[in-house]
Parts: sequence; structure tokens; C-alpha cells
Amino acid sequence: MKKRFAISLAILLAATSLTACGSNKETDTGGTAKEETGKSVNLKFSIWGNDTHKQMYEDMIAKFHESHPSINVEIMTIPFADYQQKLSIMQASKTAPDVAWLAERMIPQFLTAGQLLDISEIKNDSAYNFADIYPSTLNLLSKDDKVYGIPFSTPPAMIYYNKTLFEEKGLATPTELYKEGKWNYDEFLKAAKALTDPAKGIYGANMVRNGWNNWPDALQSIFNAYGTDFLSADGTKLTLNSPEGEQALTMFSDMIFKDNVHPKPGDQTTFDTGKIAMQKELFSYMGKAKAVTDFEWDIAPLPAGPAGTGTTMGYAGVVGMKDTKHPKETLEFINYITNPDNMIITSQFFVPSRQSVLESDDFLKQGPSPESVKMAVIDQMPTAKSLPAHPNWQQIDTKMQSVLDYLYTQSSSVQDVLKKADTEITPLLK
Repeated sequence: MKKRFAISLAILLAATSLTACGSNKETDTGGTAKEETGKSVNLKFSIWGNDTHKQMYEDMIAKFHESHPSINVEIMTIPFADYQQKLSIMQASKTAPDVAWLAERMIPQFLTAGQLLDISEIKNDSAYNFADIYPSTLNLLSKDDKVYGIPFSTPPAMIYYNKTLFEEKGLATPTELYKEGKWNYDEFLKAAKALTDPAKGIYGANMVRNGWNNWPDALQSIFNAYGTDFLSADGTKLTLNSPEGEQALTMFSDMIFKDNVHPKPGDQTTFDTGKIAMQKELFSYMGKAKAVTDFEWDIAPLPAGPAGTGTTMGYAGVVGMKDTKHPKETLEFINYITNPDNMIITSQFFVPSRQSVLESDDFLKQGPSPESVKMAVIDQMPTAKSLPAHPNWQQIDTKMQSVLDYLYTQSSSVQDVLKKADTEITPLLK
């Protein structure tokens, strides 16, 4: 009896062992590890943006789930104005998403703190074609020869203009002036004044997008065009308090309060209403612009200043957070949403970092015309500059918002605002 029990037990243990072996991870034909049978992994993916962007990724996630049935991905949408602060809080409380969008100003904080996942092995995937990504777009997401994210949006800022309003006033359009080599801030202001119509609530120009707190996006291209910058190249000095900085900020202030051609602080009037003649925007606005049916529109480069065009480049990359409990699955998802096929999909809203996509006919056709896209996007990328970034950016950003309130409330002169900026921000750079 004991002998038969021992034999039965041995058979049972052997069967259990075989079952355990059968549940180990296997490798499919593509070299990607499959998940353990019955084990589900849940990833969180944080983004900002609008419902159209979210839906695009929802569709992409649905297809990803077909090939990765045991990986579920949930999108978290956080307003851009609150994004860095909320992500920092989640990181500190160990509730950060597994995958996240990061803008250029956010990257130094998380990269310097060692909070991003090293995804360098993605370079070894031949199907991914890492060499297709412009090397210059990887600078912000690379450190010590390691890669910590993939840029998915590298758009130069541009002007969306209401072509119908220009034609009604008999004015040369920004595109026509650019082709003649005359598209500068002097001509920009002339057009803005001619197109402004208070009786109809029409403003000639708007340099603010994504809210009034997003001052770098509104102002940095003007700073560049007038020959100044916000911070020194090494990030140790505020360089804005200069004659060039004063000239640039005065021009912006005069548009709002002297010439009355620009919406005042807090005004949320948008281009698609037909009430803005010229709107500074990024390529990601294209989807919303395409929905406009009440007037004709087109895109053109930003105007030039005394020091040149000064075009700024928006920048966003997708990263994995180092504290994720699922690093392998996180890498697989990043690989998927930034591969060549899916970057073609995202290029309908975001200027891609992949050369093959950027130079494709499909991308050129995303805008009002291939000629306009080439002129306003591709031709501007070689000289476009990233927005300012610093490991201590959150505090710098908050201080600068407070300082600019003196300008927006007209309680201080431009010169005093620049002095206040120097006093408040310089200590944060050391």
C-alpha cells in the first residue's frame, strides 16, 4: 500500500513539474517574450492633449492588445498646465504611470533624478529600425550613451492664418510675404493691426496657446527672434534681463495693451472661431483646423526678428518610468507605439522624429498642401530651437508666472518685470 502511494505521489509530482514547465514564458517568432498563461499585466499611460489624440491611442492600444492579449493599457489624461507637478507627486507616492509623455521642460527633472527606465535595448531590434530616428532629436532623452525615451513629436512652431480675412482686406498673406523674403515682425504687426476688428471681436494675432501660464511657448520664439534667450546654455544664468529681452517683451506687451491686436490675459478666444487672424500653433493643431468649414486657412513659418526667425521646436517624448513593476511590457508598448507604422499614424497630429515618415508623401499631405507643410515644417526644423529646460524647472516656471502677472496686470513696466525675473529666478539656478 505504501509502495503504491509512493509511486502515485511520484507520478503526481512529475505531472506537476511538467505543468509548471509548460507555464514558463516562451518566445514567439518575433523574438518577443510571451506572457505567462493566464497572467494579465496592467499598464498606465499618461498623456496630455485632446480627445482626438486620446482616441487615436485608444485605437492603437486595441490593436496592441490583439498581439499582446495579456497586456492591458489604460490612458490617463492630465492637463498640460498641471502635468509635471502631478507626475512628480505620483512619482513620489509610488503611483506614477508605467509609460508617460514628457515635454522638453520636464525631461531634465526626471532624467537627472534617475527616474526614467533605460530602454537602450530597443536599438537592437532590427524591425524597429532605430537608425531611422533623427539623432539630434534624441539628445534630450539620452545620457551616458543610454536611451531613456523616444521622441514622437518634434514640431516647429508656425502661424495658422485665416486666409479669408486676408483676402477680404486685400492683404498679402504670410505665405506670400515669406516667399518674397519680407515676412518679419514689422509686417506681422502691420497685418495684425489691419485685420483687428473690435466691433466683430476679431484680433489680428494671438501668440498664446495652451493657456496663459504656458509662457515659454508664447514668448521664447520672440526672445530668439530679438537675439536673446531665457537661460544661458549651461542653465546657470538668467540671460533675459538684457536690452534684447526688453525689446522682445515690449513688443509682446504692446501687441496686447497698446495696439490692442492681441487677446488680453485670460482671454480664451481660439482660431477655429474665426476671431483670430493669425494664431501661433503647432502641427498638432492640424486636426482641429481641418474641422473648420467657415473660412479658408493656411500655415506659414513664424515671422523673423532682428536676429532671424527664432522658431521654437515643441518637443515630446514617450518614456518608461523606472519604478514600473513591468519593465519588459513597458518596453514592448513603447516599441509598438513608436515603430514606423504607428509613427505614420501619429504623424497626422505630431511632427515625427523618424526620417522616413517626415519625408514621406503621406506626411506632406497631412496639411493644407504639401508646399505649405514643407515651408512651415520641414524647412524650419534645421534651425528650430527647443524651449528652455532645467532640472529645477517647476520652481522656475512658477516664479516666472508670478513675475509675468506684473506685466499682465500692467502694475510694473517691462524693465521692472525683467529685474524682478532676475531677482526671483537667479537663486533657483545655483
